[in-house]
Amino acid sequence: MLKQAYQHLDEHVETYLATIALIVFASLVVFQVIMRYFFGNTLAWTEELARYALVWFVYISGSYAVKYQRHVKFSVLVNMLGKRVPIAQRIIDLLMFALWLAFLIFMLSLSIEMVNQQINTGQRAPGSQIPMYLVYLGLPIGFLLMSFRVLQHIIRAIFDIIKNPFAPIAMSQSEVD
Repeated sequence: MLKQAYQHLDEHVETYLATIALIVFASLVVFQVIMRYFFGNTLAWTEELARYALVWFVYISGSYAVKYQRHVKFSVLVNMLGKRVPIAQRIIDLLMFALWLAFLIFMLSLSIEMVNQQINTGQRAPGSQIPMYLVYLGLPIGFLLMSFRVLQHIIRAIFDIIKNPFAPIAMSQSEVD
């Protein structure tokens, strides 16, 4: 039961969180348009909250892109090398994931520091009066999810090097698209 719950969350956590953020964003924008054109009145808090929901959506969607390796990458030279020496490509991929994880952990620590600073200052959003640390909380959550996904790729890469060091590397679906 616990394993099934983990697998379900592992498969869908970004989808759920990003969907919620996108629904909030879209609903607030539509509400703001209706208020402006039909009632001649705008509410400052709707634009503000929509902007914050969009920020959350972007960082959570970044994790989704990492999970399915849909991020921008320049791999022409690595792929050419991989056709001749597959283990070299596997090792380079592992090193790139490790560097990426180091960067994400660094950004995670900075974003946590920023959230703590917002908690300590008690700053509130001007229109909606929500605490700003709730807005900034999307960054560490996004970086944490991205770090987790890169760590999953690192583990897969290590097992791939151990199990198939010299096997030809199949093109991934992202390279085919």
